[in-house]
Amino acid sequence: MVCRMRIRGWLENVRERLRPVAYVDWADTPDEPHSPYRARITVPARDGADEPDVLERDVVRGSCKTIYEIRCQCGRRWFIPRLEHVQVCPRCARAVLVMAPESDD
Repeated sequence: MVCRMRIRGWLENVRERLRPVAYVDWADTPDEPHSPYRARITVPARDGADEPDVLERDVVRGSCKTIYEIRCQCGRRWFIPRLEHVQVCPRCARAVLVMAPESDD
């Protein structure tokens, strides 16, 4: 029974991959709806202008992802998405003790 479930899941994954992909022309996509928030951005003055330009922009939410760069003493470096205090170096196979970065707050 477990084998049937594994095969069924595998077949569903294969079907998902073989479905045709629908491509969208960028010109056909609608503009984003207006945000309820707006921000004024002061742009530095251009050469010869007396005053800086003030532009209004919509405010939208963004996302941020932290990626940690690990360096071993042998010179090898690699990146990880979450901080783990002990890593194994892919080059020299030594355990690397990782200290948490200092906070900028």
